[in-house]
Amino acid sequence: MIISKRPIFLSTKNEHYDIHFRMCTSPIIGTKILREITSFDIERIKKKMLDIGKSPRTVQYVLATFRQAWNMARRSGFVTAESPTRSVKLPKFDNKRQGFFSHEEADLLLVKLKEKNETVSRMALLSLHTGMRASEILSLTWGCVDTDRGIIAILDTKSGKSRTAFMTDQLRSMFLGMKRSKRNDLVFFQRKMKLYGEIPPLFRHVVEDLKLNENITDKRQRLCFHSLRHTFASWHAENGTNLYVIKELLGHGSIQLTERYSHLSKGTLQDATKNLEKSIAKKKKGEVIELNK
Repeated sequence: MIISKRPIFLSTKNEHYDIHFRMCTSPIIGTKILREITSFDIERIKKKMLDIGKSPRTVQYVLATFRQAWNMARRSGFVTAESPTRSVKLPKFDNKRQGFFSHEEADLLLVKLKEKNETVSRMALLSLHTGMRASEILSLTWGCVDTDRGIIAILDTKSGKSRTAFMTDQLRSMFLGMKRSKRNDLVFFQRKMKLYGEIPPLFRHVVEDLKLNENITDKRQRLCFHSLRHTFASWHAENGTNLYVIKELLGHGSIQLTERYSHLSKGTLQDATKNLEKSIAKKKKGEVIELNK
């Protein structure tokens, strides 16, 4: 991308950006300098990407990267106007995970994981019973684990707000069976207290070995480690837990994020309707008795 007569280089670790630029952005804008690029050019880039089968999420990513370049140039004084992406309507997409483990699948998964690696099995159990994110589990220290009160302090979360998770008896037994270290030491670590960069690939391999994703092509329905958090919330919803309670347990920033689980609460909604019906019938019966006096 060119600003004035010299190129602007974006600092990005994602190699896909270079591919997207060569395939979709460069053919549209050619050798235009940055300030000459219009919203019409951005619309053409968007159309080209969708026409060749790029996902709406990828389109959003590319336009966001362009906006970063524009804002960088604006801060440096090369352009003064707002980014032309502001007037371009972004394509909508839904990448929310929908698949979750059944109780039988979860039990089988934990057994198979424990056979191969107890640490990964413990990570999975912790997410399944608390809804903790992978990043929250990997950065958990012993000072945040209180087995006496059965609580876990989750700090520096994705939403920016700390929250508390509550241990099941199974989780409490798990922590009591582990060798406890200093307060600032990691609960789950590689050799020499080295932080795990991600959940070990073993988890994915066990899911594949159990064929839990067999014939599932929709990425949103495929099971992964994050599905354990989704399962925790889904089981709560099925059990009748209030959505606002689930929101707090998950640490969601807004109730809109939690509402994806509302469809699983149908039984609870039906029970509420039946209870209302009973209340109405009881009230009417009382009125009849009063009239007969």
